[in-house]
Amino acid sequence: MCTLQVASAALLVIWAATQFAEGKINIVWTPLFAPVFLLAILIAIQLLGRSVYWYATWLRAIQWLCYAMLFFVATQSIRGERQAKLFGLFLVCFGSLIALVAIAQGGTESDKVFWLFSTDSHSVLYGPYPNHAHYAGLMEMLLPFPLVLGFGTLSRSHTKVLLLFAALIMAGSIFLAASFGGILSLAGELVVLAILLLVRRRGHRVLLSILVLVLVLAVIVVILQPATLQERLEHLRGDSQGMDMAIRLWIVRDSIPMILHRPFLGYGLGSFVEVFPSFRTFYTNQFVNAAHNDYVQAMVEIGLIGFALIAALVVLFFREALRKVRNWEHDYESSLALAALVGCSGILIHSLCDFNLQVPANAALFAVLAGAAVTRRSDSNQAERRHARRLMTLAPAGKVR
Repeated sequence: MCTLQVASAALLVIWAATQFAEGKINIVWTPLFAPVFLLAILIAIQLLGRSVYWYATWLRAIQWLCYAMLFFVATQSIRGERQAKLFGLFLVCFGSLIALVAIAQGGTESDKVFWLFSTDSHSVLYGPYPNHAHYAGLMEMLLPFPLVLGFGTLSRSHTKVLLLFAALIMAGSIFLAASFGGILSLAGELVVLAILLLVRRRGHRVLLSILVLVLVLAVIVVILQPATLQERLEHLRGDSQGMDMAIRLWIVRDSIPMILHRPFLGYGLGSFVEVFPSFRTFYTNQFVNAAHNDYVQAMVEIGLIGFALIAALVVLFFREALRKVRNWEHDYESSLALAALVGCSGILIHSLCDFNLQVPANAALFAVLAGAAVTRRSDSNQAERRHARRLMTLAPAGKVR
């Protein structure tokens, strides 16, 4: 947590220092700043006396402040063709490396992160995460980048092969992690990508490529028959898995009276764990560490007003990101926006049955991707496009290629 806080603050300071060095502060506006600011006011009100557990709210507020700083820096910095290309390729390399290490670690059946660090988690460990579902959440956000860059026309043929191979490794690692929520979310984000491409009437070739990629992935999974996935399938047929799913539904059910008891401002950010035992109606010897549904937990902690602001954030995010994806095959900024939009969609789907956005690593990456997706185009690119349109308008027919 210290690393996250120091790094977020350092990035903001570096951005500010760069602005002062250039002699002017140029802030690129996005409509998402408004609900973020209102959320900050709501949390401040909770800290002034509305939270039932001030210290937990204070700690979680610092986390959200870090996410806000990362989101802001991303909107100001990841602009222009060069920045978008470098950022996209970095995420491809980063995701591929993590997936390869996770697969290697899973193949050795190690019970330690990176073969070095023990964990006291009772969940299934995979990759750098004590919980395999949270590893799947990371891959859901990173997988669309090699897919989108590989399907576009910005890369050469041999580079496309490498990009699609990277996508296959990331997708395969989700299956090897044996997270059913991750597998369903992967399917969901592929459907989102397909819908976006069909709506823009440019997706038939890409849809065929996605289908081929899915078939290849299915063949690999059938041939390899990963033991962890088989064990999870057997576990799914047993009573214990059914009980686990029932407990998650019971948590959501018992959260409804919590929401009704404090409907507007909630109990305070980060207070779900402390308040829930007073409303729990079922027996369990396990510690309930989250609602296992980020939307329900948000309504409990920040009330319906806070949930409405989060819903506004999501709606504005999709609206702003969709405006940038029109020319995704030929433009790195549009490709980055499309990949980030699909990746964030996957984690939003997964949040219906898990708490990926309560995990700082995934929440921080989500904030960065959201900022990269909604930032306005760089002035130089906009000027170039206006100049090109002006030439097309003034030139005689047939003279402009």
